[in-house]
Amino acid sequence: MARYTSLGKVNGVEIKILRDTGATLDLICNKYVKPNMYTNEKVWLRTPLEESLICLPFAEVELDCEMEHVITKAAILRDSLDQGRYLLGNKTAALLEDYKTKEDVQMHMINAVQTRAQNKLLEVENEVQGQSIEHFGEELNDDLPEDEKKSIEEVWLQ
Repeated sequence: MARYTSLGKVNGVEIKILRDTGATLDLICNKYVKPNMYTNEKVWLRTPLEESLICLPFAEVELDCEMEHVITKAAILRDSLDQGRYLLGNKTAALLEDYKTKEDVQMHMINAVQTRAQNKLLEVENEVQGQSIEHFGEELNDDLPEDEKKSIEEVWLQ
């Protein structure tokens, strides 16, 4: 199994990560997951050793391994089944492979720029929107008595 095992971190805790090519989903023991990480989703599984189905909750986990750093979902096992390993299933492994082969996609998400023309357009839009709000406020105040206009101006100036 050493060939399929690597060291990594799950939610900041160092743990062995076992690549399980026969599993669709990731599996992690409950002791590595905080209650606020649960997603209120569940999955029904049938193991090769049992005929009955078992229901497992999902949690979002932060996986940091040799391949990449990713936030993914894992099914949660009870503590009595803990073997000190995170079972990495096919879905997350495929996601990690995509990240490895498409590094340019990550770069595009990080390196967003705004040109001078876009910046100028945004400034003009904000200016026009501000003027229309002021104009709308003046139109509403035309029908009000003077004392109410003064109280509204005081509120706006605060």
